[in-house]
Amino acid sequence: MKNDKERIELLIKVFENLQSLISNTDTKSNISIGLQTFVLTTVLGATILGKTLGTILLHHWLLILIYFVLLIAFLSVSILGLAFCIFVYSPRPPQEKKEINRLGVTYFGHISRYKDSDSYLDTIKGIELSDIIKEFSFQNYTLALILNQKMKCIKRSTSLLFISILIGIIFLIYSLLIN
Repeated sequence: MKNDKERIELLIKVFENLQSLISNTDTKSNISIGLQTFVLTTVLGATILGKTLGTILLHHWLLILIYFVLLIAFLSVSILGLAFCIFVYSPRPPQEKKEINRLGVTYFGHISRYKDSDSYLDTIKGIELSDIIKEFSFQNYTLALILNQKMKCIKRSTSLLFISILIGIIFLIYSLLIN
C-alpha cells in the first residue's frame, strides 16, 4: 500500500463487508427458525393431533417402536436445528486476552469502558492514522471470529433442517401407512 489512508480505506471496506456478512447470517438464521418451526408444527400437527397417535397403540409392538423412534428422531433433529439457529445470536466469542481490557475506539465493548463521553472524545482527537489502522485491524479480526462462529452454526442448522424435513416426510408417510 502506498499510504496510511489507503490502508484505512481497505480496512473500512473489510469492516463493512464483515458487518454485511454478519447481518446476512442473522437473516438466514431468522429464515431457518421460521422453516424449522413450520416443519415441526406441520409434522406434529398432521400426526400427533390426528388419529395416528390413538390408533398406533393398537398395532404390533414393532410398528409402535418404529413410530416412536421416528418421532423422537424428528423431534431431536428439529430441536437441535432450532438451537443452532439461536446460537447464531449468542454473544461474541472470547476475545484475545490482550483485547479484553483495552480501551479502543471502534468496538462498543471497548468504548463503553471509558469513564465518560468526554474521555472517549479526547482519545479520538489524539488518535494518529497508524492507531486507526491498528484499531480497525483488531476490530476486523474480532468480527471475522464472530462471523466464523455464526457461519458454523448456520451451516449446522441448515443441515439439520434438511434432515428434519427428510425424517418428517418419512414419519408422515409411515403414519399414513399404518393407519
